[in-house]
Amino acid sequence: MTFSRLESIDVRHLTTNQPFSAGVILLLQGQLVVGLDADYLPSAEGNKTVAYQIKGVWGEQKPAETIWQCAFRGAKEKLQIELTLLPAPATYFHEIDTGEQYPVNCSDTIAPFLLERQSNLYPYTPLRSGLPAGPYTYFSLFLAQPDHPLTCPSNMAGLLCIQPELWPMLQQQPTLEILLQQGATIIENTRLVRERQLWVHPWESFTLAATLLQRHPELL
Repeated sequence: MTFSRLESIDVRHLTTNQPFSAGVILLLQGQLVVGLDADYLPSAEGNKTVAYQIKGVWGEQKPAETIWQCAFRGAKEKLQIELTLLPAPATYFHEIDTGEQYPVNCSDTIAPFLLERQSNLYPYTPLRSGLPAGPYTYFSLFLAQPDHPLTCPSNMAGLLCIQPELWPMLQQQPTLEILLQQGATIIENTRLVRERQLWVHPWESFTLAATLLQRHPELL
């Protein structure tokens, strides 16, 4: 199945009994909230340089849950706070196999901001026991707002709040201090090492989301 620009899609129909994962986009005062995990810079030579990896707030699929339930549960577990999913003013579809991305009309009550899909190499083999198998794996990002003030969860080194237009800087693996000087902020329990570098996985969906968010100043 292929989609044309501005075609109407039904996310519930597409993802029911199909493999998926889902996450949330939290925006605070024009900044995108992502997690910071203590990690090492990726290195082909095996050198280990301590750094902070940037990760989106998302959850892996559990049996019998919808993609909305997955996003809500995963975000709640990671952020350790209650939150509310919000309908997005626009929905973008990303075909990972080809790199195509375009807006679509979404018929779901709580429309995602971003829906991605990628072909599965083994379409008849589930990722884990109890999960469905299918020709594609879907990934969706929903807008959300916290029901209480955000604090740093115990399972993360910190939360980074970054303006979407600063996201391309992450490809250069800047130090935390450099990003803070550009206006990013952090939520931390213990002081993070400002001299440590930051890095983001090249497949991180929040990279595309940060670009798309710049088209919607009403959200920022």
